Amino acid sequence: MMRLRALLAVAIGLAAAVVAQGDVAAPVAPPQEAQNPFKPFDRARFEAQVQKLGATAEQVQAFGKQIEEFGVARAADQLVRAAVPAFGAAVKLQEANDPAAALELTKVLAATTDPLLQAHVRYHLAQVFLDSDDPERSVEVLSDYLRQNINQSALDAEAAFFYSQSLAEIPLPELAVPRFRAFLQWFPEASERFRSAAHQQILELERQQESRLHQLADGMKKTTRDLKKQKTDKPIQVDQEGYIQELQELIEMYEEMEKQSGGPPSGNGPSSNPATQSALPEGEATVGTLNKKPTLADRWGDMKDRDREKIEAEVQNSLPPQYRKMLEHYYKKLGAGTGNR
Repeated sequence: MMRLRALLAVAIGLAAAVVAQGDVAAPVAPPQEAQNPFKPFDRARFEAQVQKLGATAEQVQAFGKQIEEFGVARAADQLVRAAVPAFGAAVKLQEANDPAAALELTKVLAATTDPLLQAHVRYHLAQVFLDSDDPERSVEVLSDYLRQNINQSALDAEAAFFYSQSLAEIPLPELAVPRFRAFLQWFPEASERFRSAAHQQILELERQQESRLHQLADGMKKTTRDLKKQKTDKPIQVDQEGYIQELQELIEMYEEMEKQSGGPPSGNGPSSNPATQSALPEGEATVGTLNKKPTLADRWGDMKDRDREKIEAEVQNSLPPQYRKMLEHYYKKLGAGTGNR
């Protein structure tokens, strides 16, 4: 009962938090393809394309050796990074958890029409957005990948997985589950790390969908994210009113059950199978301390004012409108995540 009342208080707080500011529209996910649109990775075609981007014969030869050590997806990405120095430098910023990574990746994306380079840039840019708790932007970027860049790179399987993962994190489980299933069907040779994570996500999402309270919590989570983006239009307000009404109905139902049973209804204790965090599949363990890694928002907040202003000025002055809007949203959200320090 106390937990339900707390949820009601949160919903009321959400409704009170509406402010009259600009709208940031979430992308509409494209419909699932009925047939498998992916083709097996064509190594010879890839090597020819990456040489057009600037890869040397020595780099292509090293690619063959790296496949055995790192796998074809990682080796292909390393080769594209070596062939396009600006892209390689942007990925290094991403790996360093540098807030400037999104800007530098987007500048590379805006400057190229090559579908192979676009595929690799969009893959990494989606990772930046996921790391920043912005799955809607990740869906937007990976939707472009899936519409425009498939069958160019060895990253197709991972792009399909992370697209499904992003939908799950919004959360849109009714869209995520069939796409996880398609990933498993279309990429039987994908890394077991990703396939196991997809199986786990399907089971968890289907279990969660059976719970009315969990669906309500998912809706409130999405509305909270919308409010953080200062999306406060009429549909959001209607959603909030619906959550409050549904929570009140659940409270009244539980109160009636308590009256009839003389105590709280069973099943309100800790779950024997608690929900797993919808996290990306983990790689190899990292040796080191257990100190919390600074988030991108932390890094943004720790930057000097002039460095933040320089990035914001570049967003305004060096990008086409569609990319400018995307990064305006991204950096505004990073600023909100710093706690206004």
